[in-house]
Amino acid sequence: MVLVPDVGLYALLEVFVFLAVAELLRSIGEKLKIPDIVVYLLLGMFLSSYALGGVINSATGIPIFTANSYVLVFADFSVILLLFYAGLESGFQGLRAAGLWATLAAIAGDLVPFGVALAVLLHFYPTSVALLLAVAAAPTSAAVVAALRDQAHVGSTTGGQLLMNAAALDDIVALLLFSVVIALIGGPIDVVRLTGGFVGALVLLLAILFGSVLLVPRLLAVPRLRSAEGLPFLLLFLIVAAVVGIGFSAVTGAYIAGIAVAESVVAARIRLRTEVLLLLFGALFFVITGAQFDVHQLEDLGVVAVGLLVAALAAVGKFAGVYPFAWGRTRSSAAARAVAVGMIPRGEIALVVGAVGFAAGILDEGTLGVLLLMSIATTAVGATLFRLWAPSLGGGDRVPPAAPGTAAPGADVQA
Repeated sequence: MVLVPDVGLYALLEVFVFLAVAELLRSIGEKLKIPDIVVYLLLGMFLSSYALGGVINSATGIPIFTANSYVLVFADFSVILLLFYAGLESGFQGLRAAGLWATLAAIAGDLVPFGVALAVLLHFYPTSVALLLAVAAAPTSAAVVAALRDQAHVGSTTGGQLLMNAAALDDIVALLLFSVVIALIGGPIDVVRLTGGFVGALVLLLAILFGSVLLVPRLLAVPRLRSAEGLPFLLLFLIVAAVVGIGFSAVTGAYIAGIAVAESVVAARIRLRTEVLLLLFGALFFVITGAQFDVHQLEDLGVVAVGLLVAALAAVGKFAGVYPFAWGRTRSSAAARAVAVGMIPRGEIALVVGAVGFAAGILDEGTLGVLLLMSIATTAVGATLFRLWAPSLGGGDRVPPAAPGTAAPGADVQA
């Protein structure tokens, strides 16, 4: 009888090892003043199948460290929790207060780095490759922003809410920009599938947002439903499924769900539940992102040079695009600087762009390495600078509490 390896069981073992070591190193990182996210990324790179993880796999004969599809599901769950918690902290009031400035920051924060990167990369790559690399360099990682804001405890500040709202809106701007780039490239990519119906999808997204904000608090106010511990999380997954179904990222759906639940009477209770889940799973997204990077690509000086160049262009462009509108909202140069560097990290959307381009034959393994290195470098730089400058957000104006009688975040009325 031949035993078939249980890939799912190995995936669980990999996740448990990641979580245990991440918690150990997080404590060490705190003493050394290293941002948690940087610790998690380095841990993932070190334990990947391309580094120590590969050595362990060979020594034991068991494929423990593979970052396979099972493990990626845990990473997706981690991202959903991060953005759900970010929405719980902001609430619809915070989204509405920062709406115009956050929208302008998201638009400029994508277009400026895209234009800067494209202008430079056209000197080194064919137009189609340069376009994809430039669009991958534009969007901020909302998951990283959520984690940074949570760790800095600035979610209730004006700047902190502007930062999270801009990062969430950035996802929508990035999708539109990606659609335009795909339309320009054409060729083997299905233009109709990727670009068709974007306006309709955006209208549906807004309908989901306002419908959730109106219906979810009322639903959770029903006495018999208020005590159902799992209902808010069921609503979270339903909203995420609806948002993904119309073509947007799961992080956008999770953020909308958090905003809606934040306006309910059970917000404080759900926030505590989510904090516990984040203590268990919050590190996974970053560890697994690091684990997907082939450290052997660091031996290719061309990949390293271009990756760092794209990272620099992405960081400078993002800062230049976001800072003016962050200052317009906060009226503080220090707070605006913190918001701008908080928007520097790249991540999940850049990797999606790379995957689409690779599947279409436009990008090769080298350019995929460039994108992953860019994501890791911008995340490390952005996280480090934000940790240094985040205290300036705590000194600014805070979003005023909700008026008496409204379901403000933190209220948890019991029947």
